Amino acid sequence: QFIAHENEPITKRLLETNGFAVIRHFWRMQIAMTAPPPAPIWPAHITLRTFDPARDARAVHAAVEEAFADHWEHSDSSFEEWARWNLERSNLDPTLWFLALDGEEIAGTALCFPELDGGWVRNLAVRRPWRHQGLGLALLQQAFGEFYRRGQRSVGLGVDASNLTGATRLYERAGMSVSKQFDLYQ
Repeated sequence: QFIAHENEPITKRLLETNGFAVIRHFWRMQIAMTAPPPAPIWPAHITLRTFDPARDARAVHAAVEEAFADHWEHSDSSFEEWARWNLERSNLDPTLWFLALDGEEIAGTALCFPELDGGWVRNLAVRRPWRHQGLGLALLQQAFGEFYRRGQRSVGLGVDASNLTGATRLYERAGMSVSKQFDLYQ
């Protein structure tokens, strides 16, 4: 498998002339904010708090794994592997990790990082029992609002364009649009 950016026609032509075909598209979606984003509207019984690494790490890992279990070619990651990719980053800011709770249970998360060119939503995860209730949109709006308060006017994320959960439509409703496309060849 190979990934080619939409602006790499030579690479794409080389892959195609050698028998490779596009099997999937991935998008970078972004929002450019010129005004504060709408305040989130939380579903009933949902409370919000930020991440406490000592208390929440294993529960957040489990919630994200569960939420992404039905995504294309998902493979489970161990807690240790997940921790290396998320908790050991130099730009980890636990106040940018939002946990939506139903009682003490994690219903969804928005795990965000500050980047040089704006905010980045690394994982927006809503577990199945809480989907289609507005929780994903509320988490996105929470992240957008916090980045806006910190002076970041652009927020991005990556998404499988064929995502079965409707993520791309959610991101568009939140005001995001496709800024880059990457094609997966096989």
